[in-house]
Amino acid sequence: MDRSENQHWHGWIRRLHRGDEAVLRELLNVLGPKVLGYCKKKTGNNEDAEELVLDIFLKFWQYRNRLDADANPEALLFTIARNHILNFMRNNAVRKLAAASPQEPDLPETDSILNNFTYNELHRQYRQALEKLGDKQRTVFKMSREEGLSHREIADRLGISVRTVEAHIHSSLKYLRAELKDGFVVILLLSILD
Repeated sequence: MDRSENQHWHGWIRRLHRGDEAVLRELLNVLGPKVLGYCKKKTGNNEDAEELVLDIFLKFWQYRNRLDADANPEALLFTIARNHILNFMRNNAVRKLAAASPQEPDLPETDSILNNFTYNELHRQYRQALEKLGDKQRTVFKMSREEGLSHREIADRLGISVRTVEAHIHSSLKYLRAELKDGFVVILLLSILD
Protein backbone atom coordinates (compact mmCIF):
# COMPACT_ATOMS: atom_id res chain seq x y z
CA MET A 1 0.00 0.00 0.00
CA ASP A 2 1.50 3.37 -0.95
CA ARG A 3 1.67 6.41 1.32
CA SER A 4 -1.25 8.29 -0.26
CA GLU A 5 -3.53 5.24 -0.04
CA ASN A 6 -2.48 4.76 3.58
CA GLN A 7 -3.37 8.40 4.36
CA HIS A 8 -6.69 7.90 2.60
CA TRP A 9 -7.46 4.90 4.87
CA HIS A 10 -6.46 6.95 7.95
CA GLY A 11 -8.86 9.69 6.87
CA TRP A 12 -11.69 7.20 6.53
CA ILE A 13 -10.92 5.66 9.92
CA ARG A 14 -10.95 9.10 11.62
CA ARG A 15 -14.28 9.91 9.98
CA LEU A 16 -15.68 6.51 11.01
CA HIS A 17 -14.64 7.16 14.61
CA ARG A 18 -16.56 10.47 14.46
CA GLY A 19 -19.66 8.60 13.23
CA ASP A 20 -19.61 10.25 9.79
CA GLU A 21 -22.20 8.20 7.86
CA ALA A 22 -21.05 9.66 4.55
CA VAL A 23 -17.80 7.69 4.81
CA LEU A 24 -19.80 4.47 4.98
CA ARG A 25 -21.45 5.41 1.67
CA GLU A 26 -18.02 6.17 0.22
CA LEU A 27 -16.70 2.80 1.37
CA LEU A 28 -19.77 1.10 -0.07
CA ASN A 29 -19.17 2.83 -3.42
CA VAL A 30 -15.45 2.04 -3.49
CA LEU A 31 -15.32 -1.40 -1.90
CA GLY A 32 -18.93 -2.58 -2.26
CA PRO A 33 -18.47 -4.02 -5.78
CA LYS A 34 -15.42 -6.03 -4.67
CA VAL A 35 -17.21 -7.38 -1.60
CA LEU A 36 -20.30 -8.14 -3.71
CA GLY A 37 -18.19 -10.04 -6.24
CA TYR A 38 -16.61 -12.05 -3.43
CA CYS A 39 -20.02 -12.86 -1.93
CA LYS A 40 -21.43 -13.89 -5.32
CA LYS A 41 -18.47 -16.17 -5.89
CA LYS A 42 -18.90 -17.84 -2.50
CA THR A 43 -22.71 -18.14 -2.47
CA GLY A 44 -23.44 -18.52 -6.17
CA ASN A 45 -26.60 -16.46 -5.68
CA ASN A 46 -27.04 -12.74 -6.49
CA GLU A 47 -29.85 -12.11 -3.99
CA ASP A 48 -27.99 -13.78 -1.12
CA ALA A 49 -24.81 -11.93 -2.06
CA GLU A 50 -26.55 -8.53 -2.07
CA GLU A 51 -28.14 -9.21 1.30
CA LEU A 52 -24.80 -10.34 2.70
CA VAL A 53 -23.07 -7.16 1.49
CA LEU A 54 -25.57 -5.02 3.38
CA ASP A 55 -25.07 -7.11 6.53
CA ILE A 56 -21.28 -6.94 6.16
CA PHE A 57 -21.22 -3.15 5.86
CA LEU A 58 -23.67 -2.84 8.76
CA LYS A 59 -21.42 -4.99 10.94
CA PHE A 60 -18.42 -2.90 9.82
CA TRP A 61 -20.29 0.25 10.88
CA GLN A 62 -21.17 -1.28 14.27
CA TYR A 63 -17.47 -1.98 14.95
CA ARG A 64 -16.20 1.39 13.67
CA ASN A 65 -15.16 2.65 17.13
CA ARG A 66 -12.97 -0.40 17.67
CA LEU A 67 -10.96 0.22 14.49
CA ASP A 68 -7.30 0.87 14.98
CA ALA A 69 -6.01 4.07 13.33
CA ASP A 70 -3.73 1.91 11.14
CA ALA A 71 -6.51 -0.47 10.10
CA ASN A 72 -7.07 -1.20 6.44
CA PRO A 73 -10.85 -1.01 5.88
CA GLU A 74 -10.64 -3.24 2.81
CA ALA A 75 -8.86 -6.04 4.68
CA LEU A 76 -11.27 -5.72 7.58
CA LEU A 77 -14.32 -5.81 5.29
CA PHE A 78 -13.08 -8.99 3.62
CA THR A 79 -12.42 -10.60 7.00
CA ILE A 80 -15.95 -9.74 8.09
CA ALA A 81 -17.24 -10.98 4.72
CA ARG A 82 -15.47 -14.34 5.01
CA ASN A 83 -16.82 -14.92 8.52
CA HIS A 84 -20.30 -13.73 7.59
CA ILE A 85 -20.41 -16.01 4.54
CA LEU A 86 -19.29 -18.99 6.64
CA ASN A 87 -22.08 -18.32 9.13
CA PHE A 88 -24.55 -17.92 6.27
CA MET A 89 -23.46 -21.25 4.73
CA ARG A 90 -23.64 -23.05 8.09
CA ASN A 91 -27.14 -21.70 8.72
CA ASN A 92 -28.24 -22.77 5.24
CA ALA A 93 -26.76 -26.22 5.77
CA VAL A 94 -28.64 -26.59 9.06
CA ARG A 95 -31.89 -25.46 7.41
CA LYS A 96 -31.39 -27.91 4.54
CA LEU A 97 -30.70 -30.76 6.95
CA ALA A 98 -33.78 -29.85 8.97
CA ALA A 99 -35.93 -29.65 5.83
CA ALA A 100 -34.59 -32.97 4.55
CA SER A 101 -35.62 -34.74 7.73
CA PRO A 102 -38.92 -33.26 8.93
CA GLN A 103 -39.56 -33.98 12.55
CA GLU A 104 -42.82 -34.64 14.30
CA PRO A 105 -43.65 -32.34 17.20
CA ASP A 106 -43.35 -35.05 19.88
CA LEU A 107 -40.55 -37.35 18.83
CA PRO A 108 -39.92 -40.17 21.23
CA GLU A 109 -36.60 -40.15 23.06
CA THR A 110 -35.37 -43.09 20.96
CA ASP A 111 -35.65 -41.07 17.73
CA SER A 112 -33.41 -38.39 19.20
CA ILE A 113 -30.86 -41.02 20.19
CA LEU A 114 -31.08 -42.60 16.73
CA ASN A 115 -30.59 -39.21 15.01
CA ASN A 116 -27.61 -38.48 17.21
CA PHE A 117 -26.17 -41.92 16.45
CA THR A 118 -26.67 -41.37 12.69
CA TYR A 119 -24.97 -37.99 12.86
CA ASN A 120 -22.07 -39.41 14.88
CA GLU A 121 -21.72 -42.37 12.51
CA LEU A 122 -21.69 -40.14 9.42
CA HIS A 123 -19.19 -37.84 11.07
CA ARG A 124 -16.97 -40.80 11.97
CA GLN A 125 -17.10 -42.07 8.36
CA TYR A 126 -16.21 -38.61 7.09
CA ARG A 127 -13.25 -38.34 9.48
CA GLN A 128 -12.00 -41.82 8.53
CA ALA A 129 -12.22 -41.05 4.83
CA LEU A 130 -10.46 -37.74 5.40
CA GLU A 131 -7.59 -39.51 7.18
CA LYS A 132 -7.05 -41.72 4.11
CA LEU A 133 -6.19 -38.67 2.00
CA GLY A 134 -2.55 -37.73 1.58
CA ASP A 135 -1.19 -35.23 4.12
CA LYS A 136 -1.08 -32.29 1.70
CA GLN A 137 -4.50 -33.13 0.21
CA ARG A 138 -6.07 -33.41 3.66
CA THR A 139 -4.47 -30.16 4.83
CA VAL A 140 -5.68 -28.25 1.76
CA PHE A 141 -9.18 -29.74 1.98
CA LYS A 142 -9.54 -28.92 5.69
CA MET A 143 -8.24 -25.38 5.18
CA SER A 144 -10.83 -24.89 2.44
CA ARG A 145 -13.86 -26.61 3.95
CA GLU A 146 -13.32 -26.31 7.68
CA GLU A 147 -11.42 -23.02 7.99
CA GLY A 148 -13.20 -21.38 5.07
CA LEU A 149 -10.02 -20.08 3.46
CA SER A 150 -9.96 -19.06 -0.18
CA HIS A 151 -7.79 -20.90 -2.69
CA ARG A 152 -5.43 -17.90 -2.77
CA GLU A 153 -5.12 -17.82 1.04
CA ILE A 154 -4.34 -21.54 1.12
CA ALA A 155 -1.78 -21.19 -1.66
CA ASP A 156 -0.08 -18.30 0.15
CA ARG A 157 0.02 -20.14 3.49
CA LEU A 158 1.38 -23.36 2.03
CA GLY A 159 3.64 -21.80 -0.58
CA ILE A 160 1.98 -23.60 -3.49
CA SER A 161 0.13 -22.40 -6.57
CA VAL A 162 -3.62 -21.77 -6.68
CA ARG A 163 -3.85 -24.44 -9.41
CA THR A 164 -2.25 -26.96 -7.05
CA VAL A 165 -4.77 -26.03 -4.35
CA GLU A 166 -7.63 -26.52 -6.83
CA ALA A 167 -6.22 -29.88 -7.91
CA HIS A 168 -5.95 -31.07 -4.29
CA ILE A 169 -9.53 -30.02 -3.53
CA HIS A 170 -10.86 -31.59 -6.73
CA SER A 171 -9.11 -34.91 -6.09
CA SER A 172 -10.20 -34.87 -2.42
CA LEU A 173 -13.84 -34.35 -3.37
CA LYS A 174 -13.62 -37.07 -6.01
CA TYR A 175 -12.15 -39.50 -3.48
CA LEU A 176 -14.67 -38.61 -0.74
CA ARG A 177 -17.57 -38.94 -3.18
CA ALA A 178 -16.44 -42.44 -4.14
CA GLU A 179 -15.64 -43.45 -0.57
CA LEU A 180 -18.84 -42.18 1.04
CA LYS A 181 -21.30 -42.83 -1.80
CA ASP A 182 -24.87 -42.05 -0.67
CA GLY A 183 -23.84 -40.09 2.41
CA PHE A 184 -21.57 -37.73 0.45
CA VAL A 185 -23.85 -34.66 0.52
CA VAL A 186 -24.58 -35.10 4.20
CA ILE A 187 -20.88 -35.59 4.93
CA LEU A 188 -19.98 -32.40 3.08
CA LEU A 189 -22.56 -30.53 5.11
CA LEU A 190 -21.02 -31.99 8.24
CA SER A 191 -17.60 -30.76 7.12
CA ILE A 192 -19.02 -27.25 6.92
CA LEU A 193 -20.63 -27.58 10.35
CA ASP A 194 -17.61 -29.21 12.00
